Amino acid sequence: MKIFLIIFLYFFFNSNATLAADTLYFSGNIKVSKTVTYTYYLRFSINIENKLTGYSLTDPGGLNETKTRISGDYDSINKIITFQENNVIRSKVDLNKNDLCFVRASLVLKKTKFFETLTGNFKGFASDKTTQCANGEIKLINTNKVKIILKNINETNDNKIKPGAIENNSSSKIIKISDATGKEFEITGNKIKLSIWDNGQVDGDRIAILLNGKYILEDYSTTAIKKIMEISLSGKEVDTLQIVALNEGTLPPNTAAIVIETPFEQYPIMTQAKLNEVRTLYLRKKLH
Repeated sequence: MKIFLIIFLYFFFNSNATLAADTLYFSGNIKVSKTVTYTYYLRFSINIENKLTGYSLTDPGGLNETKTRISGDYDSINKIITFQENNVIRSKVDLNKNDLCFVRASLVLKKTKFFETLTGNFKGFASDKTTQCANGEIKLINTNKVKIILKNINETNDNKIKPGAIENNSSSKIIKISDATGKEFEITGNKIKLSIWDNGQVDGDRIAILLNGKYILEDYSTTAIKKIMEISLSGKEVDTLQIVALNEGTLPPNTAAIVIETPFEQYPIMTQAKLNEVRTLYLRKKLH
């Protein structure tokens, strides 16, 4: 019994020490109204006493970009992270003319085989700490976990793609991608126009899109209205575009209509995926 207790305590404290040493990187969005949503990052660590410290970053690269220190607690039994924004580290907002709204939130940590998400509601309070100025929801995903699984998928898919299995004809025929094998497309030039939407019944499907392992779209809910993005490729022989299913909506599976366009090609694509599955598009530069 004594030996068992020693072993238990060793693994308990060792696992918490590992957690304390790691910085967790969560990215997604904060929705403050039906029409206003900002990109939102959390960077934090949790110590052996389950105390949380770090910072939040709202609207990175935008007009309202603000970095704020956060503190809070982690309920390891119920998997709930509670935090509040405290003081501003830096902000593009003129603080002499505007009063910021500081977030207080309780987010549920959910883990699957491949992903970790933080979701929940928040309330915003003015600098007096008592006047409520906002409320809404936060949806985040652990970006480090995403990178690890995408790396593994890429290594697997590299062995599955066969030379010559490339889509090189522009047509109105929809190309369906419903497994993890991936598909190649010939592309002319170093720029593409990417259109994303839900061409069926809009059911709340959410996706993330990465280009060469970096986010170009995070936690996006597809709608009947096309989202159009102009994207510069790397100039390499092959660029990798990956679509991650963050949920399955109310009508599974997760589906997304995508069109890749250049002045010379047009590829209409339909992806289908279950929760946390990834669909991979390999964009191979056409040789002249």
